[in-house]
Amino acid sequence: MSDPEKDYEVGYGRPPKATQFKKGQSGNPKGRPKGAKGFNASLQRELETKVTVREGNREIKISKAEAAAKRLVATALKGDMKALTMLARFDADLSGRLDSDAEDAALSDTAEPVDYDILRHLFATDLGDDECGEVREADDEDS
Repeated sequence: MSDPEKDYEVGYGRPPKATQFKKGQSGNPKGRPKGAKGFNASLQRELETKVTVREGNREIKISKAEAAAKRLVATALKGDMKALTMLARFDADLSGRLDSDAEDAALSDTAEPVDYDILRHLFATDLGDDECGEVREADDEDS
């Protein structure tokens, strides 16, 4: 029987077995710890936690993000111009995104008159006709 290490040929893309990563061993042992998360993940987790808020004579539990949104709207309604400006900017961002999505959907469903002319010509003539070639040449001269 042959030894598996002797059958292994070292070369391009085939490093020596002794220098390859061991199973279960990290390639960057001093890298980020497994439990550590980034700032955005921490902020998202914090905004998702629930708080108790009093609305009128009842208490409800809502997320901190929802509580911040309620506070922003309430402050803007009281006449605070900074809050009103911030709210208008958020609304414009949301409205702009919704409008652009609707516009993209509408554009993908509509065709231009030139497209209809091309299709009409395609269905009206036989693709093997010489006449079709003449029309293409005439179109090339126009451009």
